[in-house]
Amino acid sequence: MGRVAVGMINAAWGLKGHVKVTPLTSNPDRLAVDAELLIRGQRRRVLEHVEPYGYPILRFEGYPDRTAAEALRGEVIEIEEDELRELPPGEYYVDDLVGMDVVMPDGEAVGRLVDVLSTGANDVYVVRRLGARDVLIPAIANVVLDVDVAGKRMTIDPLPGLLED
Repeated sequence: MGRVAVGMINAAWGLKGHVKVTPLTSNPDRLAVDAELLIRGQRRRVLEHVEPYGYPILRFEGYPDRTAAEALRGEVIEIEEDELRELPPGEYYVDDLVGMDVVMPDGEAVGRLVDVLSTGANDVYVVRRLGARDVLIPAIANVVLDVDVAGKRMTIDPLPGLLED
């Protein structure tokens, strides 16, 4: 079983062991007070969560002062994969999508999904093709026909001209 990143520690903040965090999750409860998270593979409880400047400032159990917090700079905050919540049909975790083979309805290979960009209106899938430029596939129902997470395969029907170089 793997782990999933839910945050990145950027820097110490203040003198009492707080750290500035970049969230890597859309679940606001994930970084809440009393949440148990993994830092360096060790379970640590969130003791405090404030957002004085619009980004999370957390204090973790076991890091009582700035010196201890400084040692966390650059660390990834993780959870165990089995702690992920079940998503509704048609929604996927980025980790489930990255690495998928992308094919046309007739099975012709398009490439491999290498990144997911969040644009606001809809996500965009970055697909790496052999011998051609990467292509951006809009994650909309009339383009993405099927997503087989278990089989690591996505079937698309691209808009006219989308795959032309």
